Amino acid sequence: MGQKRDSLALTNDEKEAIAYHEAGHALCAALLPNTDPLHKVTIIPSGMALGVTMQLPEEEKHIYRQNYIEDSLTVRMGGRVAEEIVFGVASTGANNDLVGATELARKMVREWGMSDEVGPMAWGNQSQVFLGDDLMAGREYSDETARVIDEEVQKILVKQEMACRKLLDENRNALDLIARALLEHETISGDEVTRLIKAADGDSNTESVEDAAKVD
Repeated sequence: MGQKRDSLALTNDEKEAIAYHEAGHALCAALLPNTDPLHKVTIIPSGMALGVTMQLPEEEKHIYRQNYIEDSLTVRMGGRVAEEIVFGVASTGANNDLVGATELARKMVREWGMSDEVGPMAWGNQSQVFLGDDLMAGREYSDETARVIDEEVQKILVKQEMACRKLLDENRNALDLIARALLEHETISGDEVTRLIKAADGDSNTESVEDAAKVD
């Protein structure tokens, strides 16, 4: 997770936004069928991150199926969408998520043949362009193909964002419980996230919302 940043002073509003952001990632990771298991969630700033949702694969993977990649995109969207649902506005906290999601979606279209519109075609990474070089010199396809690729990348990202919003809307109680637990304890396990989801679904009828957010 990186080195803890004890010197970083966050406001209460920022802490709440980070808690919901990470809760959004965690909830998607715990509920989607094709993701790696959720290991831990924290809102303790570490490295360059203000919070971290950690997933650990059960076994080493050598190939990645399209449904795994699509669910991974949905998880990446979870933080930004959670903030929009709860606070009604996005923040800069999702920058790295969006950069990673866009790169992944572009690889789906340009390199892995996972776009019906583009079809089974693949191009390698565009050559690095230095000052004075012609941008077209490093590209293997036409302007029209570039336009279609951009449109397909956008479609993939919007589709997974919509899936993410539907998932978080349908599980808003669980989102609240996970965020509250993070605000109280700063770090919770994947198993605890699962327990909070079950509590939100009414599996723990004897627990109040406040009690459910408490970690043993």
